[in-house]
Amino acid sequence: MKDHYLHKPVSWIGLLNRKIHPEACLGKSTVSAEKAVIVYWVGALILTIGIRLYLFTNYYTINPDGVRYIEAARHFWEGKWLEGLASFYPPLFPLMIALIFPVVGDWEIAGQVWPFILGVLILLPLFGLLRRVYGLRVAQVALFFYGVSLYLARLSLEVRTEIPYIFFLILTLYLLRRGLESGRSLTFFFIGMCSALAYLIRPEGLLLIPVGVFFLIFQKWFADRVERNWLKSSIVVLGFVLFSAPYVLYLKWDTGDWLLSRKTGYQLSEGLAKHDAETAELRLKKSDRVSISHLISSRPLTYAKKVFIDAFRAFGFYLQALHYSYLPFLFIGWFFFFRGKFWVKDEFLLIAVVFLHLAVVSLFYVTRRYEVALAALSLGWVAAGYLTIEGYFQSSWGKRSGLITAFILGLFAIGTLPKTLQPIGWDKLYLREAGLYLKQKPGNPTILTPNGRVAFYAAGQNQIRVVQQEDFPASLAAQEGDYLALSDGALTKLASRLNDYGWFLDREFSSNDETDKFFVFRRMKI
Repeated sequence: MKDHYLHKPVSWIGLLNRKIHPEACLGKSTVSAEKAVIVYWVGALILTIGIRLYLFTNYYTINPDGVRYIEAARHFWEGKWLEGLASFYPPLFPLMIALIFPVVGDWEIAGQVWPFILGVLILLPLFGLLRRVYGLRVAQVALFFYGVSLYLARLSLEVRTEIPYIFFLILTLYLLRRGLESGRSLTFFFIGMCSALAYLIRPEGLLLIPVGVFFLIFQKWFADRVERNWLKSSIVVLGFVLFSAPYVLYLKWDTGDWLLSRKTGYQLSEGLAKHDAETAELRLKKSDRVSISHLISSRPLTYAKKVFIDAFRAFGFYLQALHYSYLPFLFIGWFFFFRGKFWVKDEFLLIAVVFLHLAVVSLFYVTRRYEVALAALSLGWVAAGYLTIEGYFQSSWGKRSGLITAFILGLFAIGTLPKTLQPIGWDKLYLREAGLYLKQKPGNPTILTPNGRVAFYAAGQNQIRVVQQEDFPASLAAQEGDYLALSDGALTKLASRLNDYGWFLDREFSSNDETDKFFVFRRMKI
């Protein structure tokens, strides 16, 4: 299945009839293996860094989740540990932001640094994992597909947890493959540690433990020393528990319940709200007060309907996260993987993670961003599918195959790069402009707004009060403030009453296509 399967080019029919890996259609390179590896690495590194630097220079507005991560990071940096841990999200990513903030001196950049760095460093464990699973050639080609991947590239510049989580996910799976080869106990301890770090970034990291343990125990059908796999599994669990227990114990102390995350209950209520109008009321509650068991037991039929529908939606989001230009290569790679006894192949570990992840997110809440991690795990199949096509044309067209391969790559680039290189947050630039406009107001005024991004950019010497939109309009009369910042949606509900409360339009901001508007009001002093 790996590099020792490389042979001279074979015909497409022969490739289908023989039980060989798609890499078998490749010819041996005339360049030395060492130089070829260096060339691929340098090329993939330049491509990966170049695209991300371009996106960094075309980044305009922070995302809503990023505002919350930075808010928690500020608490940690100020020494308010309980406030930081009380965040809606797990604590590791805000801690990472707080650690780097003194170096960069800007909170937004501090939130971007780790996704950028880890988005490049992923190349190392990704290459190591795919090389052990597929062989050198597939691993090399997969790095280029990673570099231009739509969501993997763009999320490397967002203040979000996807890329840090994917880094530890890939690193954990790489260590698992390496541990199976070396058998060293310390490697399995590091597997547990890395999976705990993934969990402390995103709750989905908890999935790595059952996947790792299952895969180790599954090896008993193929390993000579079964008893050692049970020992390895115990070491993995020990490493996870040692690093995750403090946060789990804190949640128990803070909420009174055994929780894996404050986020999971809220996510379940969000998912159910799409199928049950009554559940929408729960989304406004604190997430750590929403009982998962109560939600499921009180609405069993609705929950069953949600899981059934979301199972299909999760798979659809997975394909979207990978992006349509990758799908032909993916399906060809899957074709060769699922032929024969796929459960004994090295890729079985990856497909187990993919389908377990899809199954679990369908139990709670599905969205495209949650499936981006699976896009990274699928790059081996994508690369294998591409190499199969390349090998087919080499065997059928000879020297003319280069033109056809270039044409295929041109179509792929046209379908991928324009979307990958789109400016980040350009459509929400007007929110940044509104916030910066309010920030420069003299006299340290009090600013009321339901928009977290505007509040983030307006922060400075001002007094910022983030008012929940559902509290309008009563809060406008009750709360004192000098400026009020509202979206056009909120304004629609309040337009007839703003003047009664003494608010008058100060300035209007709009998106580039003028479909969205944002308004700043000033309170007239009597």
